[in-house]
Amino acid sequence: MKKLHEEEIGKIRRIAGYVISAMPSLMIIMAGITKLTGTEEMAQNFAKLPNWENSMQLIGGLELTLIFLYWIPKTMNMGFFLLLGFMGGALLAEVIINGGIPVPAIIITTLLYVGTMLRKPSLSGLDI
Repeated sequence: MKKLHEEEIGKIRRIAGYVISAMPSLMIIMAGITKLTGTEEMAQNFAKLPNWENSMQLIGGLELTLIFLYWIPKTMNMGFFLLLGFMGGALLAEVIINGGIPVPAIIITTLLYVGTMLRKPSLSGLDI
């Protein structure tokens, strides 16, 4: 049976990986829900993105789908890489909307990556 972690890692590393992975997952779930419900703040942000103002619910549904894939053991690897690609787009969207350095997206992406690498170090290809 597939697992969300590798058996060779220690208990503390596994628990830390799950905790660190859960934080960005919850943030992404909340962002997806606010996009699906169409909150006023989210609508204003999407209005700043050229040609994306009508795609808010689609993006929210995509976020929730990717998180769902990430937390299913059999699809975890695919969900992880798709989420990283999605977060690259979120970084770009934050730059377009706010300008400057997109700190929230950088934090979420970093936490997602670190938490996953603690649980599944073989994904990195670095033997860490």
